[in-house]
Amino acid sequence: MQTDSKNHSGNSGNPMDFVRQLADQAFSRSAGAPLVAGNHMGLLFDSTENFPAWETALAGATDSIFIEMYILSNDAFGQRMLDILTQKAREGVKVCLLYDWLGSWQLALRRGFRALQAAGGEVRAYNPPTLTGGLTLLGRNHRKSIVVDRKTAFISGLCMSASWQGQPDKGIPPWRDTGLWVSGPLVADALAAFADSWSSCGGALDERWLRTALETANNGAVSARLIATTPSTAHMMRLDLLIASFARRTLWLTDAYFMGTSTYLTALKQAARDGVDVRLLVPRSSDIRWIATVSRTLFRPLLEAGVRVFEWNGPMIHAKTAVADGRWARIGSTNLNLSSWLANREIDVAIEDENLAGQLAEQFLKDLDNATEVVLAGARRRPELTQPRRWRMPSPAEAARSGASAAARQAARIGDALGAVVRGSRTIDASEASAFLTIGLALLLLATAIVFFPWLVAGPLVFLLALSGGAITLKALALYRDRKYKKQQLAEGKNTSPPDEGHTP
Repeated sequence: MQTDSKNHSGNSGNPMDFVRQLADQAFSRSAGAPLVAGNHMGLLFDSTENFPAWETALAGATDSIFIEMYILSNDAFGQRMLDILTQKAREGVKVCLLYDWLGSWQLALRRGFRALQAAGGEVRAYNPPTLTGGLTLLGRNHRKSIVVDRKTAFISGLCMSASWQGQPDKGIPPWRDTGLWVSGPLVADALAAFADSWSSCGGALDERWLRTALETANNGAVSARLIATTPSTAHMMRLDLLIASFARRTLWLTDAYFMGTSTYLTALKQAARDGVDVRLLVPRSSDIRWIATVSRTLFRPLLEAGVRVFEWNGPMIHAKTAVADGRWARIGSTNLNLSSWLANREIDVAIEDENLAGQLAEQFLKDLDNATEVVLAGARRRPELTQPRRWRMPSPAEAARSGASAAARQAARIGDALGAVVRGSRTIDASEASAFLTIGLALLLLATAIVFFPWLVAGPLVFLLALSGGAITLKALALYRDRKYKKQQLAEGKNTSPPDEGHTP
């Protein structure tokens, strides 16, 4: 970032300009991404807007398609997407699909990508189980990114799965989720993010596919940052903390799997105490049921600080969005929890535009019309819903979605909340008894099951230890091999070196 020499010297210049420069620098360094101007963007809500936009763009592709997708389901919509990609590959369009192995394991095990590969499409799996993988299996590619013809990008929280479409025949509405389409200079950053993930799973993408085809005369007016995080970079975590500190009037958050760290919870509480209107919208019923239970254990300290918490009344709200002061917005794949912040590959767009931020704020308020607020009520000021929660028996399909497969994908998210309880890093109020009783009984049942079926622990533990031990051993052998090879090269170099110039044979 360039700064004016006058401001550097402090002799002249508007002090507010210097503050703005510092703020921009802080945002750039926290996000690990520059602010890019001149983009066209539009919001897409739910599968009813996102899925048709995807299909139209993919079907009309003439140059290339690059996709990073956490879940590509073995269902009607997932197959529809694969059929479109296969057809485009037959037409000669460059098609590269990078899917997460754990998120898309059903298609992976059933070899559901063979038709696409036979048509000429390139398919790679992110982080499949291998002997060299070790504990890196816990880190996933959680991105949902589509780049078409190097001109248009779609960034969202939606996966290629019919789960987002609901069940209209049974009166079950689609999942609530938010996406974004982008055209302009930011598409180059989306391409670079894809290329980085692609090369992490094999050979690098040819440089010519990284050159965008942009019409500079048709640039838009939206400035934004594309934040493509990788394990341990924590760019989005730092930016989320920064936004909680910079917000002056409003900070409205929607999150599907809220399990904020103690540091982030403190940032939200301090903002609320400072007069910022902080609101958090989370699911009442989640596709991973225990996540919602654990999230509720975090509500009381937020409510006491003045943060307003709402639970979505519909089947599932899966959006990951934030809007601050009606001027800044964030949309993408990152949830407010440790696995998204530190372990996964995620992709988000941070927008600095009053029009789009205003639209997202309007949508947030509409969402609150279908949500129930959690308040402190009664003599003991316990967190309670303003309307009673209606319980219903889950269908077999819903129970299946909450089963082992979903639990495996979200296992890393429980650690911080349980850690807070064990370490005693915050006071646990009596009003949270039901949530902790659920967690405690679940752990006791698991312990009882392990007593009678020790293989429940021994099997996964042996598997993880074998993976980790195998990975370390193979790495050590590779290092030994490299060292031996270097010694041989050095010895051969000495044997073939020319004699000294002054030497007489």
